[in-house]
Amino acid sequence: MSGLSVNSISNSLAAAHQVQRTQASLANSLTQLSTGSRINSAQDDPAGLIAQEWLRSEITASHAASKNTRLANSMLNVAESGMQQISNLLIEAKGLAVEAANSGAMTPQMIEANQIQMNAILDSIDRFSAMTNWLGKPLLDGTLSSDNGGALFQLGQDVVSSQQVSVPIESVQTSRVGNGSNVLMELRSGGSASLATNPMLADNILSSAISQIAMQRGEIGATQRYTLDSNINTLQDSLVSLTGAKSIISDTDYAVAVSNMVRDRILLQSGIQSLGLIEQNRQNTLSLLNS
Repeated sequence: MSGLSVNSISNSLAAAHQVQRTQASLANSLTQLSTGSRINSAQDDPAGLIAQEWLRSEITASHAASKNTRLANSMLNVAESGMQQISNLLIEAKGLAVEAANSGAMTPQMIEANQIQMNAILDSIDRFSAMTNWLGKPLLDGTLSSDNGGALFQLGQDVVSSQQVSVPIESVQTSRVGNGSNVLMELRSGGSASLATNPMLADNILSSAISQIAMQRGEIGATQRYTLDSNINTLQDSLVSLTGAKSIISDTDYAVAVSNMVRDRILLQSGIQSLGLIEQNRQNTLSLLNS
């Protein structure tokens, strides 16, 4: 049986220590509720912090890779659109060559009129080649040809060659496109394949050029459909998984946090009341001494 005492403060210290611990636990619960994060410093969960930071890094890299892929898709759209315009011009030019071959019914003046149109078409092709660009970067002048390494796209979360794709975009200038032996510029007035000189050669060059541009457009379309689009889908699936994993590790479980907060508030109130009772007992002892 314990008696009244004024010197023993062990009960008071124990109660005060418990109040401090409860206050710290309550503060932690309030921090989790206000930030939405269970891990707000390394001491909250050292192992969880390591996993959380790795997942944050992967999520950020996945967002960047998804943005890269969409930008690559947009750039290739611009390049393919320019090629489409050039393809339309080449098809129109082929019609002029076929007409010029009908020399039995065409007068020299009519053929010359077709040649004037042909010269204008060739000028337009070179103009499209020079003016089609992405953020100031030329796309159709050979800058991104296979000889120059093509257009390099970073599609993954890590900067390694296995997560990059190179897409060559060959020049469509009239000095580069043709049938291998001859090029489009030879269809100009006075050229070896002008409409008045050799409409058959002109038609051959144009047919090869149309096929060449169509093949390049097809390659770009295949890259967009089977590489870029599928990469975006894969990255989105990865982001869902990574975000879910991070949420499990670091997000506040509000049911648990609220429960802990209510518990800590009750413990804090009871602890403070206990301290008051201990102090009251000491005061009672002093009252007995003074009576």
